[in-house]
Amino acid sequence: MRWTTPLSGGKTLLLVEEARVEDARGILALHLQVLSESRYFITEPHEFSGSVDQKARRIAELDRASNSAFLVAKCDGRILGYVTVQGGHLRRMRHTGKLEIMVVADARGTGVGNALMQAILDWATRNPHLVKLGLNVFTDNERAIRLYERFGFREEGRRLREYRMDDGSYRDDVLMYRFVDD
Repeated sequence: MRWTTPLSGGKTLLLVEEARVEDARGILALHLQVLSESRYFITEPHEFSGSVDQKARRIAELDRASNSAFLVAKCDGRILGYVTVQGGHLRRMRHTGKLEIMVVADARGTGVGNALMQAILDWATRNPHLVKLGLNVFTDNERAIRLYERFGFREEGRRLREYRMDDGSYRDDVLMYRFVDD
């Protein structure tokens, strides 16, 4: 499937499509760039050991699973963001999917996140296995929380002091959900 939408300003067209194995190098570069910001993800850059081959295997794995998806957002061939839904592996959890989204810093605020969220929700709505999507987000990532709320996600709970930062401070983890048919 493919979705197209204009970026803010309307001059450039953004393409959202299913990730292909050939996208692995660009996806890895984006992942490393976002992790280098060291702010909104649990994994620190030095802890990440991903490779192009691992990303390619991840794309293929999610493509094979009937309750999972890996979508990329591209503009002029450059990958600006991606969103994944990892469906539950166990029979009693096949109806749930865990969402993760990343957008490169210079593309935030241009509509890439909105396009990825709309595309993944379109996909999830048509998926016969999924009933519920969930995600985790730091409590102070207000921009991401607003994005999720615009797309119908609600807070389900919090894990207090879940993450300890280098300066000794703690950050809470917000669990959010959305039923696919909402």
